[in-house]
Amino acid sequence: MPLKNVSVVLFVNQKKMKNVKLLIFVCISIFYSLASSAETKPNVGIEIGTFDSIPSEIDGGCCVFYKYQSKERNKGYIMVNDLAETAYMMINRRLEKFALSDMKNDVFLYRNEKYTLKVTIKGKESSGQSESYKVKGTLVVEDNNKNKQELAFCGDCGW
Repeated sequence: MPLKNVSVVLFVNQKKMKNVKLLIFVCISIFYSLASSAETKPNVGIEIGTFDSIPSEIDGGCCVFYKYQSKERNKGYIMVNDLAETAYMMINRRLEKFALSDMKNDVFLYRNEKYTLKVTIKGKESSGQSESYKVKGTLVVEDNNKNKQELAFCGDCGW
């Protein structure tokens, strides 16, 4: 093979090697970016959901709170409490149990290991029955990362 042909073959092979190196570099870069984004925790925040049944631990009197839009109830509870020490809420698709930690006037503070729940009653109205009443107010849920979610509610309390 003449020397000129050999140098052309070497030049073509070097060009192919550069393309292969570039392709390998691009593949590694894509793999690294996918792997690093998979390791990064997304900012989950707080999603308040609903649930359809009162937990069996609540026996006797309770308050049930609902979301409302245009003053109409949606199906499902956003919070239930036992008129004393325990409250339940659906947060990030998990039913969370809270213990009462403080109470002043119509502000109730509940806690568990992940969240703080502040319930503020802004209005009470007799429902016509001596042992029940309607309530309106706000819920504020805060997680340990200081993410907050606030929600207005309406509800019923009674025996």
